[in-house]
Amino acid sequence: MSGRSRTLLPMNRCTRFHRDGTACTNPTDHVDGWCRQDGCPGFVRRAPAPAPAPEFFGALRGAARHVRTSRATDTDLDLDELVDTRITMRAVDSFRFHHGGDQRSAEAQLRSMLEDFLLKSASTVSASGYMRLSRQGYNLILSPDRTAVTAYSTVHRERTWEQVKSKVPSRFHRSPTRTSMHAPEAGPPVPVDQFAEVFDAETVHLTGRVQRSYAKLADMVESSDAELHTALRADTAQLSTGTVTQREDGLFEIEHAAWIWLVSPDCRTLIGVKAHPRPQPVKPDEPSTAIIV
Repeated sequence: MSGRSRTLLPMNRCTRFHRDGTACTNPTDHVDGWCRQDGCPGFVRRAPAPAPAPEFFGALRGAARHVRTSRATDTDLDLDELVDTRITMRAVDSFRFHHGGDQRSAEAQLRSMLEDFLLKSASTVSASGYMRLSRQGYNLILSPDRTAVTAYSTVHRERTWEQVKSKVPSRFHRSPTRTSMHAPEAGPPVPVDQFAEVFDAETVHLTGRVQRSYAKLADMVESSDAELHTALRADTAQLSTGTVTQREDGLFEIEHAAWIWLVSPDCRTLIGVKAHPRPQPVKPDEPSTAIIV
């Protein structure tokens, strides 16, 4: 182990809470305060109520498809030298705003995240040189010279990256069937050239079908409904930039970032989503079995 979240200081008591809000009393030498023992899910806050609303910027990044399709970007960072990477107070404050805990624990967890994300994440670089590393709804921003983590954001309301990585389920409500509220009344059909103007990702009705499909595609099966809806709406906010076609039955099909979305003719209901089928490799011609005489 590379010492990512451990310390050689004497054992301390775990600072985390159980699902019911009781404090864990296990010993720990992890610098982030979580013992990681069986039975301790590692919640930083006693109750989920103080956790802030989900936060996102643009489309959800870091889902399995984004990691697969992201162009490899050289960060010039050596895993053995991450101890020298500066964690800015802005990143620490954002982490604590979302998850709670003290400054020391936040710095340790952000450094641990950076190591994981350098090994596997979706990466993008802005025009000004800042690099975003994203994975499963968590985002780290690196400075242009790659010497500092300058910002942090997430769609997860109460769970840290370490908890999600350890498959700790959220304490927020999650419907096992991803049911939906009653669908809105049908409106007038929308012409294809007005789709971008009419479609509204913030208010579109989410069917149970699209929630279940998206949860599987985006690796969010164990996420709460609030986390899932936030991520789903963030992704659908980008649909107008995809390839929009209208079927004979009036339904819209939108191809965007390797997924195909299905929207009702009135643009009021998001019906479904699926991965774009991969083209089958062309098989070489079979050798002829004809007998030449």
